[in-house]
Amino acid sequence: MTALELKAQPRSLVGRKVRQLRRQGFVPAVVYGRNSPTLAIQVEEGALERVLRRAGFTHLINLQIEDGGSPTSAMVLVREVQRHPIRRNLLHVDFYRVVMTEKLRVEVPIRLVGEAPVVATGATLIQNLDALEIECLPADIPEAISVDISGMTDASQSISVADLVIPPRVSVLSDPKTIVVSVAYATAEEEAEEVGEEIAEPEVVARGKAAKAEEVPEE
Repeated sequence: MTALELKAQPRSLVGRKVRQLRRQGFVPAVVYGRNSPTLAIQVEEGALERVLRRAGFTHLINLQIEDGGSPTSAMVLVREVQRHPIRRNLLHVDFYRVVMTEKLRVEVPIRLVGEAPVVATGATLIQNLDALEIECLPADIPEAISVDISGMTDASQSISVADLVIPPRVSVLSDPKTIVVSVAYATAEEEAEEVGEEIAEPEVVARGKAAKAEEVPEE
């Protein structure tokens, strides 16, 4: 895995003063790790957004912290991202400093690939597990675990953690019996409920409009 590059600067503004940074186009962040002090930094928002889109929480980032002289380098993973609940702009990011010779426990996303033929029979494919807990060296962290569903042809089939193809040098910590993907058909009762909802929906809209009209006084 090739690390992504990201430049940062030491940060002196903390608390409510970080609003000034955001107005200037910077995002406050911290870097922390085992046996290392926590460092307050600031990162240019546009550059950080671009790296976050590619890195997620599993891709290594080579953080270059510029402090006048030679930059300090730190290999990090994104641990937490805070965004404004409405505007969705970045508010704060936590980076975890890794030691390349020490194994980490992380969760990596599970990605379904291919098309399941059983879906063509009216079945629904259910992904029961979205992420897999693994342990490995930082350089061996996969961006995702791919699950090929093209062999799922009938409702009796399922894919468990034990069936997954795991990259070399990666240990799985999740329970091997956990079902990752399964197949289900809608029952007659569920289908009846769906039909009922479709029929009831225009009635609800109509009642809403009627009630709203009654509330408007005549001029």
